[in-house]
Amino acid sequence: MTPFSKRLGAAAAAAFTLCTSASAQAPMSTLVGDYNLASSATVPASSWGYSKGRISVKQLDDQHLLIVLSCEWKREPKAVCGDYFYAQQRDDGLYLQDMNTFAMRLYFDPASRKLTIISRGADAKASVRHDVFAATSAPLVDPALVRRMKRELSNADSKENRRVFGPYTKWDYQENRIEFQRQSLTTP
Repeated sequence: MTPFSKRLGAAAAAAFTLCTSASAQAPMSTLVGDYNLASSATVPASSWGYSKGRISVKQLDDQHLLIVLSCEWKREPKAVCGDYFYAQQRDDGLYLQDMNTFAMRLYFDPASRKLTIISRGADAKASVRHDVFAATSAPLVDPALVRRMKRELSNADSKENRRVFGPYTKWDYQENRIEFQRQSLTTP
């Protein structure tokens, strides 16, 4: 007879496997859409955060996404604030490009449609920023964010960047998996 604790451990392991395999199989299309900044906080508390922001996720082909961020810094609203990233779907999940993503982690909760970015700072306090973006269908109307979004889209499609770094289809996508948050055990 198997002790109860061993059966409980086996059940927990099976549930974990089900959740992780479900998240690894989550289609990248669930991430496609627009997201508005819901919150931006740092530990320890500082002004190294966003006062407003928008993320747009577009599917480029059957394996790649383009993630574009336009934002405004709390401490310096007129400073340049934006970025773009490519992501690639692989058998074991969805991965961010290996270029300039070592200090960040990206999490997506399909149930609430929230995208969370956790970034480590390079400052003496070892700050960590936690930015949460919520899905929206509202058009982007803020002039500063519109301008910054256009700039980042232009940068992402830059001929010079393609010449220097090559096409995004040839980049490495190994180190930084986009984590899909735990889904219901009853969801297929």
